[in-house]
Amino acid sequence: MPIEQLSRYFMSITQIQDTQIQDTQIQDSHSQDIQSIDLRSPECGATHGRVQLTGCSQDIALWIWENLVPSSGRADTLQGEVIRAIELLAWEAQNNGNLNWDKEFDRLVDFLREVFTSSGSVIAATMNEEDKLSAAEDLHRLSNFLLPTELDSRVYIEELPYVKEDLYDRLTEHLIGYCRQSPEVIYL
Repeated sequence: MPIEQLSRYFMSITQIQDTQIQDTQIQDSHSQDIQSIDLRSPECGATHGRVQLTGCSQDIALWIWENLVPSSGRADTLQGEVIRAIELLAWEAQNNGNLNWDKEFDRLVDFLREVFTSSGSVIAATMNEEDKLSAAEDLHRLSNFLLPTELDSRVYIEELPYVKEDLYDRLTEHLIGYCRQSPEVIYL
């Protein structure tokens, strides 16, 4: 094999190994059970600390990610777990085409559905009906897709996993809206 081909071969093997390592890390972090969490009131956990609200929505989301989401496993706070779930769903769709989708991803969607649409959720309580409907539609879209391997016609291309940022940004914005109204960190 010429040197160029060997070099490309080893680069592709390294990329595959890196992707497999990342996939394993993502699966390990999302495979910890999303247990039922009482989202009805801030008393679902002790509230110590506040979400830093300086800057734009992206700055606030980044603060939540950096301060409330652990490097692996479930977050200890409602705000951290919501942003972690959104990012896991985005990463799986955008980087894997949802090929690793399993019941754990369904649990993440169910968790977000409860957070954003349940009448008993502290976050949903701060949202208007239009925003709740938008969140429900976005979550429905995330969980209803054709895998790229199942697509047999370009007619159904809009049914592929959702990879555009707008949907994930809307879900994040619902969380940020809650944080602006109630910046106290809620521990699970």
